[in-house]
Amino acid sequence: MISLTLPIKSFYIATFFYLASFIFYILYKKRLALSFLGLGLFINILSETIGRLFMWPYCNMFAEPFFLPLCFSALSFILISLKKEKEGLLIIPLVVIFSLIPVFCSEGYFSPFFINSKSISSHLFHLFNFIAHACFLSGAYLAIFIILGKLKEGTAHHLAIWGFAFYSLAGFFGMLWNYLGYADTISWDHYYFHSVAIWFYYSGFLHLYLLRIWGPKKRAWFLFGGFLLIFYFDYLPQIGAINLPRFLNANLY
Repeated sequence: MISLTLPIKSFYIATFFYLASFIFYILYKKRLALSFLGLGLFINILSETIGRLFMWPYCNMFAEPFFLPLCFSALSFILISLKKEKEGLLIIPLVVIFSLIPVFCSEGYFSPFFINSKSISSHLFHLFNFIAHACFLSGAYLAIFIILGKLKEGTAHHLAIWGFAFYSLAGFFGMLWNYLGYADTISWDHYYFHSVAIWFYYSGFLHLYLLRIWGPKKRAWFLFGGFLLIFYFDYLPQIGAINLPRFLNANLY
């Protein structure tokens, strides 16, 4: 019989491959870095798939701390396939950081899930929300290199646009979920206020291109601010404190 801890254990293996990819990246071994990143992505996908097969429909289809590294590594390969190799490789450290956070800090694999959440709209809301977060956070991370004068702003700007599009889709399915699950147009709790704040923040960022006084570096600072907003309001509430006694023993159920 397959153990229920397999999704967690396989995520640890994915994290190991992500770490190996980072080591080869800093050693300028591009092919090996991408090979190990691909292996990590494959195992991360297996981890997510196995977890959902075991626990569906008793938990949310997506748990952000375990899903974000998958999104970041996929974004890395997408950027490389679009002939943006430098930006794609720069994403590798972000993959490692966000794969280590749930290893050391996560309180569990289950997301908050209620009877009202048993709707495809709920799962699409979380899926598009987390993909948007990956785009926003990647763009904000690349903004650091724009500020340092090592990158042009094109890729970071495009990631913000895609993030805004996915975030708007998430908002649509979130409202649909509230209507179908709670018989209401929307439940205005702190989570949705945070979501609206983030939506307006990036809406404002995209409008900065209409103002000549906002040059690339100023816009990059604004974009980096989105990282702090998302990390504090949306990401941190989903993880716990540093949890070393549970490190590498998969007792997260």
